[in-house]
Amino acid sequence: MPQFQHEPEPDPHFAQDTEGLTVAHEVPIAVVEQRVSNLAQGALCLVLLTGPFLHILNLIPRGVLAGLFWYMGADTMQDNRITHRILYLLKDKNLTPVDEPVRKVRKSRLLLFLTLQLAGAGTAVGITDTVAAIGFPVIVLMLIPLRTFVIPQLPFTTEELTILDGPTASAFTLESVGGGVISKES
Repeated sequence: MPQFQHEPEPDPHFAQDTEGLTVAHEVPIAVVEQRVSNLAQGALCLVLLTGPFLHILNLIPRGVLAGLFWYMGADTMQDNRITHRILYLLKDKNLTPVDEPVRKVRKSRLLLFLTLQLAGAGTAVGITDTVAAIGFPVIVLMLIPLRTFVIPQLPFTTEELTILDGPTASAFTLESVGGGVISKES
């Protein structure tokens, strides 16, 4: 009895290119959307601001909350660009890696940009302790035209601005909000 030669079905994970070589092929299996988790987080914040939950939150000692926020702030300072730039200025240049992008920026330009950053951050934080605290978002929004229109008029080259003012968000965050992956230069 003749045997029937049955070819197996092609594996969807592999494909053959034009030269007949088998190459790996990625098959998407799911789409992960972050909008639902952001919506859930916002909804939980609103729920926690209702009367019964505010009473429960008031049972947490203020020292515990202060310690938590102190820790979060101190932890964030380790990844802060302003902190990195101040430490760069204070460090011995021989101990700074040769491939450090900030080395390409003149010290006077670095100091000017750092002064502008500290002034913007100081203004935004300083207004929160005044009667005008409601204007905090306006101060933050005014920093956008300052960066877009005023800072390019200052004596910075395009390369210096790219190094000093690269994307702040991580590649993962940029990708999750629909932006492309941008290499982080500083």
